[in-house]
Amino acid sequence: MAALIPAAPAAGGEHAIRIATFNAGLSREGPGLLLRDILSGADAQIDAARELIARVSPDILLLTGFDHDYGLVALGAFASLLREAGVDYPYLFARRPNTGMATGLDMDGDGRRGTPRDAQGFGAFAGQKGMALLSRLPFRAEDMRDFSGFPWQDLPGARLPETMPEAARAVQRLSSVAHWDVPVQLPGGAELRLLAWQATPPVFDGPEDRNGLRNRDENRFWVLYLDGALPFAPPDGPLVLLGSANLDPLDGEGY
Repeated sequence: MAALIPAAPAAGGEHAIRIATFNAGLSREGPGLLLRDILSGADAQIDAARELIARVSPDILLLTGFDHDYGLVALGAFASLLREAGVDYPYLFARRPNTGMATGLDMDGDGRRGTPRDAQGFGAFAGQKGMALLSRLPFRAEDMRDFSGFPWQDLPGARLPETMPEAARAVQRLSSVAHWDVPVQLPGGAELRLLAWQATPPVFDGPEDRNGLRNRDENRFWVLYLDGALPFAPPDGPLVLLGSANLDPLDGEGY
């Protein structure tokens, strides 16, 4: 999905910023495997993602479903592939997501610990199916806000599953992947704020509706943030909300 966002004119005249979000599904079943496949130069899925991004050629791209690693090694390798295809993103941003982040608790109450469902966000390993920003424009990283550690139970009007153990409720983060507010410097000096997130699908659970309720509140977070109803000052515009709500407004099992 791509959109053209009007930007403040620079000395050379008017222009627009092309922004896109893309769930490329660049995730593997173990740590380091995505980097291996990127470096192999022989992965059809990676080649297809590179070709599509090069064809759309956004100025700012949010990749979801992309495995995170320390030092952004896989992301840097993928950016190099994109550069070879004619799209250069000198600015990369990603933080450790909640996916696969161990809690040491039985979060889903199934009597077991250490399963993907017992992590802060569903994941077989730390960083699986994270997200990342790639940009032709510089980030103002010193002014970014990472809300990924915000406790679910602290969200006004939060609805956690009634069957969730108290110990789990006390540590459960709202974000299944991440919630970021990242400012970008536009040509001419203006600032654009990127509100980026990826909500959990409201399915793949049982009658406790853990994923459905979490999806509801992950998406409500932005409404409350923009309304000034959270313990953070709301952002000044202009801003773009981009990512995956995993929510069909007319159909599906979400709220």
